[in-house]
Amino acid sequence: MIERALVTLALQAMLTAATGKPCGRGRLPLVGGQPASLPYTVLYPQGGLTDGAPLADRAEDARLVYQMTVVAARTDQAEWLADRVRQALLGRTSSGQWVNPIPVPGMEVWARALLVDEGVDPSGGDDGVVTGVQRYELSVTE
Repeated sequence: MIERALVTLALQAMLTAATGKPCGRGRLPLVGGQPASLPYTVLYPQGGLTDGAPLADRAEDARLVYQMTVVAARTDQAEWLADRVRQALLGRTSSGQWVNPIPVPGMEVWARALLVDEGVDPSGGDDGVVTGVQRYELSVTE
């Protein structure tokens, strides 16, 4: 069975390492027990489809959707971090491998797709907060 929580943890760890910025799971990330300073990313599991194993195959497949919300103090910071998130998830080597694997024990994240990029919303800039939203689909098999 595909355990979404394990995929979410692996994705969160990859985003933190690849962007060099904190990533919270559904909330403001903490660094050393304290709220992270801007900019950072918040990861939201959004749902998806899980297909049971066919009769002749024991492996299950899932297409899991995640929203990444970048939070920054300025529009240029938000765009910079959104670019880093996009590169972290979609970047490939010259041989076609993912630059940043998402290692999940007993599972393989074999495909990734950008579903939505809503761009940056500077409307909160007066309060010192600018956000940007991207949604991705991860294809996972066990």
